[in-house]
Amino acid sequence: EDGRAVGVRLKNGNVVKAKKAVVSNATPFDTVKMLGDKQELPEGVAKWKEELGKLPRHGAIMHLFLAIDAEGLDLSHIDDPAHLVVQDWGRSLQDSQNLCSFFIPSLLDKTLCPEGKHVIHVYSSGGEPYEPWEKLTPGTPEYEAYKEERAEVLWKAVERCIPDIRDRLEFSIIGSPLAHEAFLRRDRGTYGLAWAAGTSAPYAGLLKNILPFPFPNLKTPVDGLLRCGDSCFPGIGTPSAAASGAICANTMNPVSKHLELLKEASKNDPMYKFLDPGILGEVYKPFVEWSTPSPELRVEQTESASA
Repeated sequence: EDGRAVGVRLKNGNVVKAKKAVVSNATPFDTVKMLGDKQELPEGVAKWKEELGKLPRHGAIMHLFLAIDAEGLDLSHIDDPAHLVVQDWGRSLQDSQNLCSFFIPSLLDKTLCPEGKHVIHVYSSGGEPYEPWEKLTPGTPEYEAYKEERAEVLWKAVERCIPDIRDRLEFSIIGSPLAHEAFLRRDRGTYGLAWAAGTSAPYAGLLKNILPFPFPNLKTPVDGLLRCGDSCFPGIGTPSAAASGAICANTMNPVSKHLELLKEASKNDPMYKFLDPGILGEVYKPFVEWSTPSPELRVEQTESASA
C-alpha cells in the first residue's frame, strides 16, 4: 500500500497485517513471485525484483532420512557425527552423485530416538540436476524408480560407516528436489545462492566494496520489507540462516534493546559473561541510538486479519 509492504495475503484470501515490517525467509527466486506485477511496482523496486530473480543458484539437492536399530552396533570409532563422503576425487565436487554428507545427530543427543536406535540424515551436494525431475509426476512408478536410483549413492555413503545399514533399517524416506521445492518452498529445489569466494552479490550493503560479501543483505528497496534466511548474509547453513534472523530482528529494534538483550544473556550462564556490553555499551549507545532502527521501520501498524 502506497509503496510499502504492510502485510501478507494468504492463499485463503485472509490478510495478516504487519506491526512493523514484513519479513520474508523465502529464497530470492520465491520472494520475487510474491511482489506483484512489474507495472505495479515503483521503478527502483521493479529493477531490484528483476535482478534478484536472476541471481546465480546451486542445483537441487537429494535427501535420505533413516531410522535404524543400533542394537550391537559399535560406533566408538566415530569421533565426529558429521561426515563428508567423496566417491571419486577426480570428479567434480558439485556432482551430486559424487559428493554427499551424512549426520548422525543421535550420537550427540540421546533424546532424539529410543534407546538402542539411531537417526541419520544423508544429503547430496547442491548439484542435483532439476531438469529430469520436472518431467516426472510425484507418486508415479517412474518417479519412485528415479528416486531410488538417484538415492543409491546416499546409501553407499552411509554403508562406508555402517556396512549392514539396510539390514538394520526401521524407517526410510527419500526427499527429492520436487519434495524440496514443494515442502520447503525452494524454487526448482535449489540448495541456495551460488557465489564465488571473494566476490560480492548485488545489494550486499555499503561494505561490499571493502569486504567481499557473497550474499545480499536483508534490506530491500521496498519500505517495510526485510529478508532473512540462507539467501541473505551470512549465508547457507542452519547457523547462518538463524544468524540472519537475529540480524533482522535487531534491525527492527533500537540499539538500546540490543544492549539490554546482551546484558540479559550474559547473566544466564557464566560462559556468556563476555556478552555483557558494560560501560563500553553505555558509551556506544548515544552515538547510534538516534539512527536505530532505520526511519522506514519506525512504524507501528495495527495488527489485524481480515478477509
